[in-house]
Amino acid sequence: YTATYTISNAVENTSSVNNRVTVTASSPGQSNNVTDVSDDGDDNDDNTEDDQTVVVIDPIPLIEVTKTASVTDNGDGYTGPGDVINYVITVENKGNVTLSSLTVIDSLTDGNGDSLVMSNGPYFSGSDQGSGAGVLLPGETASYQAYYFVPSSFSSNEISNIATATASSPGNSNDVFDQSDDGDDTDGNLVDDPTIVDIIPNTSMEITKSASVVDNGDGVNGTADVIVYTITVNNTGDTSLTGLTISDTLTDANGTVLSLDTGPTFTSASLGSSQGSLVSGEIATYTATYTILQNAANTGSISNIVTGTASSPGQSNNVTDTSDDGDDNDGNTVDDPTVVNTQSSGGVEVTKTALVIDTNGNGKNDKDDVI
Repeated sequence: YTATYTISNAVENTSSVNNRVTVTASSPGQSNNVTDVSDDGDDNDDNTEDDQTVVVIDPIPLIEVTKTASVTDNGDGYTGPGDVINYVITVENKGNVTLSSLTVIDSLTDGNGDSLVMSNGPYFSGSDQGSGAGVLLPGETASYQAYYFVPSSFSSNEISNIATATASSPGNSNDVFDQSDDGDDTDGNLVDDPTIVDIIPNTSMEITKSASVVDNGDGVNGTADVIVYTITVNNTGDTSLTGLTISDTLTDANGTVLSLDTGPTFTSASLGSSQGSLVSGEIATYTATYTILQNAANTGSISNIVTGTASSPGQSNNVTDTSDDGDDNDGNTVDDPTVVNTQSSGGVEVTKTALVIDTNGNGKNDKDDVI
């Protein structure tokens, strides 16, 4: 006699398939008086009596790790500093034996390959068959969670994450492991690959330039007065800026280009950064001076514009702004020149005197005398 059985998924998760045959027959004059239970035919197993025919299912210890990421935005609409990256790690027992001592280790790096520290986790959050942390039944999936808070000082264009899970199969120690896959096969990578979050930060700055006049004592903005300019550069984005440079354009009312006496000169940064660097929310201050010359004063005004350029992480000179005078009461709420009105200090005084030559000698100013 022959028989066949195809091992099902549920049975594969057990250790064996056991089979026993019972045969009944009749001898002459008797009915069903002859019986026997099958033996596996192997007395080398120390069992010489009828015993089951056992097919041992080969153990297959196997796990698969998947790691996905979602971003909780801080409200600015950009992925970058101030946001929280939420990671979900799933570890599935794809083998046919129960695994124990399951551990998950996380490797977090920026786009430069520098190591980062997860803000929290990975921590066990449950499994779909109810096992506790560290245990996985065949077919069971455990979930872990972690999150990373992107700091304001972050200076890279991506965050890369790999989770590695290790477990022990029966009779073995740490013999099962896998690295995480990002769960996205549409990227063309069907094998384990890092879970990457691209950083697209809000990059912006705002430049304001104000002016004060040191008068020479004549009470008007004119020749020999000194204009003191104060320039502030505010990093209004959510990521650090580097390579900050500013250029200054000074003209009179006729458009003639003038030259500053000093500056712009860096004086300080509100959070202690050095010249050329600004962390998010930091304000750098610069000063410059100009001594008003006669020709410039005669035109009626002196106009000044500052242009700033900086680089955000992974980019070069991609952040720019033109200065505003800081006065929205003038009806101009966008970037506009800083203007100092002037008066001409030039003037003339005319004096005319008269001398009479008494040509006729009569002592009188009269006919034929020459004035």
